[in-house]
Amino acid sequence: MRKPGLTAGKKNPASALERALRFETEGKRFFTAAAAKSVDSFAKHVFLLLAQLETKHMEDIQAIARKLEEEGKFPKVSSTPHDSRMRLFRREHSRIRKEKVISGEAVDGMRKALAFEAEGREMYLRMSKAATNPQEKRFFKLLAGEEDSHFNIIYEYLDFLEAQGLRMQDG
Repeated sequence: MRKPGLTAGKKNPASALERALRFETEGKRFFTAAAAKSVDSFAKHVFLLLAQLETKHMEDIQAIARKLEEEGKFPKVSSTPHDSRMRLFRREHSRIRKEKVISGEAVDGMRKALAFEAEGREMYLRMSKAATNPQEKRFFKLLAGEEDSHFNIIYEYLDFLEAQGLRMQDG
């Protein structure tokens, strides 16, 4: 059964929103499962944070889908990232970096998270380019930017882990 505002058709905004919602749902499942399986507190915190951010993206997508269904057109969207989300991410980033115990498991998990965020960024950039509605284009560009921010912070984590003496092959 489709979510409100999500209808079939490869080129319409609702179809793009449905693909985005599936991607974010998959991301949330991935990060939640990774957190549950993680024995490393560093990796667990990062995965839980990423799952929370995926949930926020899902909520945004669903809200836009509802408006699209109600109004018959893509609603106006902000072109700036959600400040509260990014503040939360930065605050957690600082806190997590202070963790004392870091294992190779964290490195492996961060590599997987990095790949997932890169995939999301590229998908949203393609969706933005393909969009004909300026608001739809703006929304997907915003999501691409947020995924890019997540990618960059995860990349910083990997640098941090390597600086602590862990190498990519450790695990």
